Amino acid sequence: MIKIDIADNITKRVDIPRVLALKAVDEILECMKEALVNDERIEIRGFGVFQKKLRKKSVGRDIQRQKTIDIPETHTVKFKPGIAMRVD
Repeated sequence: MIKIDIADNITKRVDIPRVLALKAVDEILECMKEALVNDERIEIRGFGVFQKKLRKKSVGRDIQRQKTIDIPETHTVKFKPGIAMRVD
């Protein structure tokens, strides 16, 4: 599913124009991006939690050249699904 599919589903369920649904999806995603950049935790009850985490530096391998590569530390987004979303 891509962003336009989400907007189409909203259009069908809420009976609003597709352009307005797409704008709403864009705004929600932009708010989520801003919150994550500001190190805020995003909790959507019944769905899950998005949180910015630091991935420690590590060492990787370039198999073709038989060399080790230093992978620098970076930030990533972790998602922890809510209880209703968990699959057994």
